[in-house]
Amino acid sequence: MSTSNSSDPASPECRGLPETGFTGLEAAIVLIAFVVVAAVFGYVVLMAGILFSEESQSTVHKGIHEAGSSVTLTGTVYGVSNARERIDFVIIPVGLTAGGEPIDITTVSVRFIGLAHREMISQNVPLIDVFPGRGKWSVQERFNADSDVLLEAGEQYVLNISPNVRTDCKPYRSFAIEIKPAGRAALRVERTVPGSIDRITVLN
Repeated sequence: MSTSNSSDPASPECRGLPETGFTGLEAAIVLIAFVVVAAVFGYVVLMAGILFSEESQSTVHKGIHEAGSSVTLTGTVYGVSNARERIDFVIIPVGLTAGGEPIDITTVSVRFIGLAHREMISQNVPLIDVFPGRGKWSVQERFNADSDVLLEAGEQYVLNISPNVRTDCKPYRSFAIEIKPAGRAALRVERTVPGSIDRITVLN
């Protein structure tokens, strides 16, 4: 007397379910799931790469624009003194860097940085062709310039900067002045006050 697996009520044949077909369906579902996940992951990675590339290009172009469109020192820096013990005014001649775009001088900010103190220097009112008040800066003189307030190629603006606190303007003290047009790179001028101060002193 023989025993057949087909008589087993738990066998796939008795339940009417072909074992091979069921296994193939599961494999197809798993494969499709893997393909979908891989596609989504690839799309995310691709989009992240595109965004990163665009941001990098934007940063590079912005850096090039700033580096090529700022102000530069065009002459000797002087200190003007009302008293022999300190510098009261710093004279800085500036112009455009080679190939730079015109700069609206009213958008420029000036910062004084010393070992003992630092401060933002406010624009004098009026700003052009005047001597500044204490704690202010102005365009004292202009050379080869027209009547507008744009610093353009070939023009020279002489800035007169008067710190409010002058602790770092005494003999043997060092300070820096940052001149920054809006959206452009800053010009940093670093100088040391000599031991002997005259009415007009060259600052090296």
